[in-house]
Amino acid sequence: MIQNRRDTLPRAAALALPLLILLAACRGSDDSTAAGDGTILIGVGAIPGSPGYEGVARGVELAAERLSAASAVRFRSRPPTRGSAGAVQVAQELSADPNVIAVVGHPESGNTLEAIPIYADAEHAGVNGVVAISPTASSPQLSGVDPWFFRVSPSDDDAARVTAQWALDSLGAKRAAIVYRNDSYGRDWATTFAQAFTRSGATVVAREPYLTGVTEWDAYAQLLATMRPDVVLFPGDADDALAFIRALKAHGVTAPFIGGDGAEQIHQHADAIGARYVAFFRADRATSPEALWFLSRYRERFKQDPDMFAALSYDAAIVMGRTIISGARTRAALRLALEQIGNGAPSVDGVAGRIAFERNHDIKGRSVVIVRVERVRGTTDNAADTTDRPTGGAR
Repeated sequence: MIQNRRDTLPRAAALALPLLILLAACRGSDDSTAAGDGTILIGVGAIPGSPGYEGVARGVELAAERLSAASAVRFRSRPPTRGSAGAVQVAQELSADPNVIAVVGHPESGNTLEAIPIYADAEHAGVNGVVAISPTASSPQLSGVDPWFFRVSPSDDDAARVTAQWALDSLGAKRAAIVYRNDSYGRDWATTFAQAFTRSGATVVAREPYLTGVTEWDAYAQLLATMRPDVVLFPGDADDALAFIRALKAHGVTAPFIGGDGAEQIHQHADAIGARYVAFFRADRATSPEALWFLSRYRERFKQDPDMFAALSYDAAIVMGRTIISGARTRAALRLALEQIGNGAPSVDGVAGRIAFERNHDIKGRSVVIVRVERVRGTTDNAADTTDRPTGGAR
């Protein structure tokens, strides 16, 4: 179990915080947060070439552009060097760069858990820690895991509860089959969904783990064909979801299929038409001025709609940048200021909604969207919304 390592400051230390922030702002070049030309760097905390990397990089790039245009402070994204082979290596490189004031990433929960001790400078008790805000890492283990870590996506617990309630209310489902990836992501989703689904008297008729690359999907489909569930929940990734959807169709299983947020990319494939997946962002629901600017600029530059990685990475960088512009110009000052957003300080407009943080650094009230894939045109998401429900916040 990962312990909650949030600092609990005694009264004297709390009273001394303003002085500490002032001292941090006056430190020498070891704590510099600007490049030689005065530009502030926001790190891209993702492994080059990995799923989600391109979206994270694009989101940070556009946020830096937006922030620079709106203030006298200049921002630039700082990606890791090509060839960085793992989350720890990326974290070490970005943390060691004194010009990086904060990092957007990592997009995956596992890589985030590996990288947090580096960003938090655990080896030196946080003396030179750097804030990391994950766009999409959703493991419940990340709630309150470290004072230097924040996130702008709901946790798996929140998403699974919303999905279970929607299956009960909107589908009228009474019998659910769960096939989940056998890792912390899949197990957390399966456990929370099953608890929420059965609380009202419904039944989980199958709860089967799978391993990527070694699964006989026909066998799983045959099992479900005999059980006749009302809904199939699949907390796994998109490639596995597609393979399973094809097998289910081949064996005549017609129960509604719902993939977790890890399956978002099924919307790019015609085989997934009719299936559903969980998302934390939809371009056609983004209507705020911030969202409209982002969507217009993204489409102009990249000739497609942004995915969840890009939109939430933009939000992570925007909340960093707005806080920096307001005066938090060091790593330590930025962390303390971010903790106040939604807890005394105003929330910040983002693409996917208002940004404010719970005391455990989870996002407050971010919506979960359940999407049905209706048509596919290239790589553009033309799915239809099924529902949009706010989470209940951290628990």
